[in-house]
Order: sequence, then C-alpha cells, then structure tokens
Amino acid sequence: MSKTNHLTAPDPKETGWPKGVKYIIGNEGCERFSFYGMKSVLQVHMTALFVAGAAHEQLAEEHAQEVVHLFVAGVYAFPMIGAIIADRLLGKYKTILWLSLVYCLGHLVLSLGENTVTGMMMGLGLIAIGSGGIKPCVSAHVGDQFGKANWNLVAKVFQAFYFIINFGSFFATLAIPVIRNWEQQYDFAFSIAFALPGVLMLLATIVFWMGRKVFVHVPANPGGKLGLLDAATSTFLFMGLIGLPMFGMEFLSTTEFLISCAACIGAGLATFFYRQKLQPDDGFIAVSLYSIGAMFSGTNYVARTKAANEEAGSIHRNWFFAAAAERFGTITAEGPRAVIRIVSVFFIVSMFWALFDQHASSWIRQAKQMNLSMWGGWSLLPSQISALNPLMVMALIPINNYLIYPLLSKFVIEMTPLRKMTLGMFMASLAFACVAILQTWIDTAGAKNVHALWQFFPYLVITQAEVMVSITGLEFAYTQAPTRMKSTIMGFWLLFVSVGNKFVAVVTKFQDKMLDWFSTIIGTVVGAERVAQSSELAMFFWLFTSLMFVAAIFFGLRATLYTYKSYSQDE
Repeated sequence: MSKTNHLTAPDPKETGWPKGVKYIIGNEGCERFSFYGMKSVLQVHMTALFVAGAAHEQLAEEHAQEVVHLFVAGVYAFPMIGAIIADRLLGKYKTILWLSLVYCLGHLVLSLGENTVTGMMMGLGLIAIGSGGIKPCVSAHVGDQFGKANWNLVAKVFQAFYFIINFGSFFATLAIPVIRNWEQQYDFAFSIAFALPGVLMLLATIVFWMGRKVFVHVPANPGGKLGLLDAATSTFLFMGLIGLPMFGMEFLSTTEFLISCAACIGAGLATFFYRQKLQPDDGFIAVSLYSIGAMFSGTNYVARTKAANEEAGSIHRNWFFAAAAERFGTITAEGPRAVIRIVSVFFIVSMFWALFDQHASSWIRQAKQMNLSMWGGWSLLPSQISALNPLMVMALIPINNYLIYPLLSKFVIEMTPLRKMTLGMFMASLAFACVAILQTWIDTAGAKNVHALWQFFPYLVITQAEVMVSITGLEFAYTQAPTRMKSTIMGFWLLFVSVGNKFVAVVTKFQDKMLDWFSTIIGTVVGAERVAQSSELAMFFWLFTSLMFVAAIFFGLRATLYTYKSYSQDE
C-alpha cells in the first residue's frame, strides 16, 4: 500500500498561514532576481556579441533587440504547455520542480557560453522553457495552500507575492549591470553576471524542494495515461498552431515549416481522438472541436431550432455552441464561449505588451546615448534605469486604488475594468510619445548632452499604464471566466504577451521597410524634410506611438460592445 507524506487538499480547519507559503514566497523572490537580473543585461550583452562579430553598432543593437523580444515571446508562450502538464499530468509541484532544473541548466549554459551567439541562444531557449513552464503554476500553487477557514488570507499572500516579485526585480536590475560592468573593466575569467542569476535560480529550486513535505499537493486530473494523452494533445496542437508559426520560421525553410506544422496538428488530432475513445473529455479542446464539427454537419442548426423558445442570449441558441450546450450541458459549453469573448479583448492588448517590454531593449538603446553621470562622481548604467519600474509599481498600486480610481468614478465616469484598460493603453501611447520626443532632443543636442533622468517621466507613464492594463486585465479575466476555464484564460493572457513581443521582433527585423512605409505616411502630415531629419530610433518610437494609439481606439470600441457576465465559483 502506497503512503503519501503530504496533503492533497488544504486543512479546512486551518485558520493561520499555511506552512508551505514561506517556501513559495522565498522561491519566487530568488527566481525573479534570477530572471530580471539576466534580462537586465541581455540587450547590452547581445549587442556586444554582435559587434564582436563585425556588425555595425546600430545593426548590432537591432539584432540584439530582436533576440530580447524573441526570448520574452518564448517565456510567455510556453505557459500554455506548462499549465496543461501541471493540471493534467504531473501536478503543480512536480512541474515546477522539474522545469526549475531546466531553468537552472539554461543559466549554466549562459554562463559557460556567454561569448558565443550559439551558446546564448541555447541558454535562452532552456530558460524560456523553464521560466515559461512554471509561470502559470506558481501563483496557482500558492492559492492551493489555502482552505475555507483561512481563505481570507489569500489577498494578503498575493500582495506579498507581488511585492517579492518587484523586490527581486528592483535589486537584480541594479546589481547585475554593475557586476557585468566590473567584468568588462577587470577582465574576469568567467561570467559572474550570468552565473549569479543561475545561483539564485538554484537556490530558488532548493527552497521550493525544502517545502515538499508541508505543501498541499493538489493531484493532476486525470493523471496517468489519460493525463499523458491530454498533455501530448495540447503540446502537439500548440506547436502546430502557435509554437512553430511564432518561432519556426527563424530556423526552418518554408517547406520544412509547413510539413512540421501539418505533422504536429495531425499528431495532436490523432492523439485527441484516441484519448476520446478511451474516455470522453469535456475540456476546452473537446467542446471546441465538437462545435466545429456540429457547424459543418448541421447538428448546430438542429440544436438551435430545438431551443427556439430559449432566451435570445442563451447559449442553446448560439450560432456556434448550441449543439455543444445540448450535448455537454450549459455550464460546460459556457466555458469555451467565455474564453473566446475574453480572447477577443486580449488580442488587442498584445499591442500594449509590444510597447511595455521595450523598456528592456529600445529604451536601453536610448539610455546609452544619454548623460549617465550622477552626483558624487558615480554614473548610472543604461540597464539600471529600468529599476524605476518595480519601484513605481509598488507606489502606484495604492495611489490608483485609493485615489485615482475613486475620484474618476465619482466625478468623471465609473471606472469599469475595460475603461481602466482603455485609459491605460492611451497612457502607453503617451509614454512612447515621451521617449520619441526625448530621442529627438538627443539627436538635436548630441549624444551624452541629455541626462538619463529625463527617462523618469516616460517610465512613470508606462508604469501607470501597466497598473491600469496588466493588473486590471487579470481581474477582468478572472471575473469573466467560469472557474474551470480560469487556467485556460491565464494561458491566453500570457500568450498575448508573447504575441506582442513577437511583433516587436518582426518589426525590428524588417525595420528599414517598416520605417520607410511609416515615414512616407508621416511625411504627408508633418513634411518629408522634418521626417528626414529624425533618427531611425526616433521614428521607431513614433511608429509604436501611433500603433498603440490606434490599438487603444479599437480597444475602446470593443470595450463599449462587451457585455459583462459574472460567474459564481461553482460555474
């Protein structure tokens, strides 16, 4: 008889803090230091590598920027796989532990292979799999530790969670660039700047492992063979529909790419139908595929006819899900419909992430051209300025919750989640207008004649946008999705962060063509001569300012058409 030495459900009588929380919080602090520390020097380091490979400085910066955003895109794409593996096959604890080891291996490869592009790409790939895979699991795992008696502490633990994330980010962004600078000055034999984040990630893994006996281990459902088939189905379909289209064209020929996509989709569908024969499933994929089949077979039309007396908004009269509601039940069919409605909102938000994550790339490129000297004879490093973001986040959250939102709701308009997000997206456009104006000033005054502290203002605006879009977006998703679809929604939320970063990588890769097109359009408004006097980086900022402004308008229109629907915890 097997014996487990851990709980599989929280103690319903426990009123205090769960014993495992301290290990999860400690793990998160170390992991975030690891990730943001490495990321803080990535743009600068990759630029140096490309310059060493005989690339022109500007071209090297653009290549480095493309790599940074492809890496971030990978980090935010892989949560779709991590969530399925955790929920269906291994459980959250094992998923986090094993992928943390992949994460550590990635840091080791970076530290050993930092002087080659190949070594860096291999290390970044492993980190993307590890970091991305555990991303949707950690916050869900901390929530699993709480039962009914201490559920009132959940809000506090997530506040601590968010604080430790920003705490780790702030100190990592200050410390790791300094260490890398010392390496350059004193010609260290090995990379401490990449090794130290790896040590912190190893420490994070050890701290997490230490809590294994006191954690609540919610078992995977269904687990076993069925869980393996579910994970395989999702992985194949993800690679065929998302993974390869986003990243495959970088490495495969067109023929290889098309064959690989078709093979992955075919394998995913074959695995899915085999799994359904063993035991029918009513998850997102099952309901969606059944609905597609019902559309072509006419079953959906028949189901709608039967439900003619239902209310107009009933899912039993829905043009796509009527047959699914008849077969799987109203609540089950409502899940995928809610996901599609929310995804139609999230898709536009991907443009926000295209702008926000540039504080780790193009904003650093701008900072390198600015005066970095400070009082007392010391100087900032370009990568350190982004430490403003986590500090501002911690300050702006209470200011918004207790001052800005109440005042706007009282004197202007009720601040619903989608209105907050719409305003935040316009703020993001304003932030890029600020850096575009700064870049024009730098181009006019000359390099090193504009102080880097002027970036404080765009950082303040983009961080305010982050608070209004990111945090509010999660709130919106969780209130608008049925309980069983919340993990799926989180996966899509993170996926659209990936889409935004992929978009930046594509624009950077084809920057010359994009800027020629944009310059022609802008030239008709402000004059071709004025556009010709602007640097490529300034025009790059103005391009994203305009794209974000247009996206914010479309988002606002979508928000006005969105009908809110609340779901109880049992739905």
